[in-house]
Amino acid sequence: MQWLCHPVGHRFFVDGDWAVSSTPRESLYSSTGNPVDPLAQVTQLFREHLLERALNCVAQPSSSPASADGDREFSDALGYLQLLNSCADAAGAPACTFSVSSSMATATGTDLVAKWWASLIAVVTHWLRRDEEAAERLYPLVEHLPRVLQESKRPLPRAALHSFKAAQALLGHGKAESGPACLAACEKASGYLQDSLATTPVGISIDKAMQLLLCDLLLVARTSLWLRQQPSVPGQASQAPGSGAPPSALELRGFQRDLSGLRRLAQSFQPAMQRVFLHEATARLMAGASPTRTQQLLDRSLRKRASSCGKGGGMELEPCPTRREQAEALLLASCYLPPCFLSVPGQRVGMLAEAERMLEKLGDHRLLYDCQQMLLRLGGGTTVTSS
Repeated sequence: MQWLCHPVGHRFFVDGDWAVSSTPRESLYSSTGNPVDPLAQVTQLFREHLLERALNCVAQPSSSPASADGDREFSDALGYLQLLNSCADAAGAPACTFSVSSSMATATGTDLVAKWWASLIAVVTHWLRRDEEAAERLYPLVEHLPRVLQESKRPLPRAALHSFKAAQALLGHGKAESGPACLAACEKASGYLQDSLATTPVGISIDKAMQLLLCDLLLVARTSLWLRQQPSVPGQASQAPGSGAPPSALELRGFQRDLSGLRRLAQSFQPAMQRVFLHEATARLMAGASPTRTQQLLDRSLRKRASSCGKGGGMELEPCPTRREQAEALLLASCYLPPCFLSVPGQRVGMLAEAERMLEKLGDHRLLYDCQQMLLRLGGGTTVTSS
């Protein structure tokens, strides 16, 4: 009941779009409490509301200028997850114990399902903030998939678990996995994710937001695997095409398969479209394709398009790029476009410096670290060791 006194909980209870059902409600994201208690149903819906709010902060952050002020979205996400964990500890699945004086189950225990999803989103948030210590504390929770999710016929929980394992091998700061082992983890996660994309019920927004997070996470992991094989100096790969080890056919096929899944998701979930542009540009860089089209794709993440961002312009055809997407596009363009596409002297350093400023404000310390390393290498300085 304490959540009703919280401003977010009070607003949800008063203004939220929720309804009590006469039958037990099945959900992939939380455990059902006492099925005959209406308040238990509302509490379950509130837990899922918090999960979706946190998920949206990470998977589809706002493109408004205000969103660039500090790492507000990450902080908001962690705040929602903290409140969710408190609610999950207070109201879990019913313990099936009966006594002479009681004819119904008592709602005790913890909502392990909601806590598992919350831990997964928190780990991704900590990875973005480059807070490996905080992420590692949650690894044991995420590595143990609750039994009810193990037994679910839907592939999304297994897609989430194996996407986490693939990203952990490539984005975590622990013992580095070998290339083949990382690729195998990506392939396993990809199989479950493609099954999930093919079977998701229409109109469930939290499913689509979770799929966007997992698609993006898996493509970022695959990109990280490819970047391991590239020259360390920005621009070197573009000046000497093929100087880095080319990705294997299996790597390219896997990346294209996950990118196709992201495109399919974008057809019914508009926030995924900007991620398509960035990952498609990466796919072209991996394949050594013509840089002209690659530059056009990156430009779509660098320019705010009047047709989609203006008010009163009718149907929104394309979402505005977020500040993080703009920074990622700057990072890719400055490091991998050929010199002839960067006509102004010092433009490469200027683009990296602009990306650095954006990422520092956003609190995305994972990309910020990469950006700073590239600036140091380009300037002939020494790199900062990973902490």
